[in-house]
Amino acid sequence: MKRTTVALAILLSATGFLLADGAAAQTGELIALPSRDGVTQPIYVETSTPNPPWVVVLFAGNDGDLHLNADGPTSLKGNFLIRSAGYWVRHGNAAVLVDTPSDHASGSEDLFRLGKESLADTQAIVTALRQRFPSSKIALVGTSRGTVSVGNALQRDPALADAYVLTSPVSVSQRGRPGVSGLDADGTKARVLVVANRHDGCAASAFASGSALAERNHFAFVAVDSTEGGGDAKAECGGHSPHGFLGIEREVLDGIGNWLDGRAPQSAAE
Repeated sequence: MKRTTVALAILLSATGFLLADGAAAQTGELIALPSRDGVTQPIYVETSTPNPPWVVVLFAGNDGDLHLNADGPTSLKGNFLIRSAGYWVRHGNAAVLVDTPSDHASGSEDLFRLGKESLADTQAIVTALRQRFPSSKIALVGTSRGTVSVGNALQRDPALADAYVLTSPVSVSQRGRPGVSGLDADGTKARVLVVANRHDGCAASAFASGSALAERNHFAFVAVDSTEGGGDAKAECGGHSPHGFLGIEREVLDGIGNWLDGRAPQSAAE
C-alpha cells in the first residue's frame, strides 16, 4: 500500500480558514436529476470555468440531507466537506454538493447508501456531470457517513469515477450501521485515497480501523494530526472536531488536491 503520513499543527479555526482563504459567496446552480423511476437526485454545482480540471463531487456526513435550495445547502453547513466546498472552486475546479434523493429526503441510512438504488443515483450524477464537463476528471469525495455512498460506488462500479476519496471513513460497524467496514475494492486498479486523523474520537471512524481499511485494499493513505474541537460523544463525530479536521481544513484539502493532481502531499516521517 502507498502510505503517506502528514503531521500537521493546528493553524486556523474553521472560520479563520474560510476568511483567510478569501471565501466570497459563489453562485451555484441547483439541479434535480432524474435518477430512478419517479425519483430525482438534487445536486448543487459551483464552478468558475466551463472546463475545470476536476469535478469534485462531495458527499456529506451524517444522513446526508442537505435540503438544497437555490442558494445551496440549508443544513449540515458545518460538515467538513460542505463548509469547505468553496476551496475547490477557488482552485479552478468544480464543486458539486450531493443531497439525498427525493425518496429519502429526510436522510439516508447506511443500508440504503450501500444498495443498488443509491448506486443508480450516483451513476446519474456522474453521467450528467460528464455530459456537462466532457474534458474534466471526476472525483467522488465523501466524509464520515458520506464515505458509505462513495464506497458503494467504488465497490460496485469502480470505473465510474476517475478518483475516490474517503475522509474520516466510518470503518467500524456499530448498532446496525455497517459503514464501509466491509468495503472490498482493488486499490491497484482504482485511484483511492483515505484520509484519517490520529485523534479522531468518533468510535465509528477510529484511526486504526481507517488505516486497516486502506491497508487491506491497497488504497493510498494520509494520516493527519490535530486535536481541536470535540469534547463529548456527540461532538466527537461532528464536523467541528478532529473527525471533521477542524483547524486543518486547508492542509487536508491541499493534500487531497495534490494527490488528485498526481503530486505527493506534504509529508513527515510517521
